[in-house]
Amino acid sequence: MRKYRWFLDFEREESWLNDNLQKGYTLIAKNMFGVYHFVEMQNSMKIIRLDFQRIKSAHDFKSYKSQFEEVGWKHIDGKKGNSFHYWIKVKDKNEKISSDKESFNNIYAKLSSYYATLMLILFFTIIFVNQTIDPNPFILNPLKAINYTSLLSMNGFEFVFFSAWSIGIMIFRVVPIWLLFFIAFKWLIQLLKYKKIEKTLILDKEK
Repeated sequence: MRKYRWFLDFEREESWLNDNLQKGYTLIAKNMFGVYHFVEMQNSMKIIRLDFQRIKSAHDFKSYKSQFEEVGWKHIDGKKGNSFHYWIKVKDKNEKISSDKESFNNIYAKLSSYYATLMLILFFTIIFVNQTIDPNPFILNPLKAINYTSLLSMNGFEFVFFSAWSIGIMIFRVVPIWLLFFIAFKWLIQLLKYKKIEKTLILDKEK
């Protein structure tokens, strides 16, 4: 069975996967487009946990998996690089369904750093592509990037070719800017979550 979902909050994703697990649907794979693959299997005594890692090499990936497998976890999905990893194991009697606050806080810290790095890369990409950060007209009205005066003076194949070329240039210049906004939004969510849990942990220690 396949289900499509898109989550901005990995805590909700983990909770949703465990809810499906209790209903008899076990996650076996997930792709980058948000498609979750399940098999029907009674696993009410198991739990799924998520972890985010930035793994650079195959050796580090193997070592990372071994650490979890030694304590009973089975790797469901996740690859080396910047990736979420999905784990499942038999639940201990006193173990909660959701991860503890420290684990969540650690993941949010990693995600904040990851998205901050992506923002910097995109920022300099935009400078390189556009030479200068000038949001007008590309953000508010991307169609102004097309030179209609020149296009209207063309005919036949020349018109078709330069129309396609102009649209391609417009997309090439606009997409990084909109992608920067999207990543900045995701970075802000992770940062706020991190700050919120960090504050809770400090208050807990003071009690």
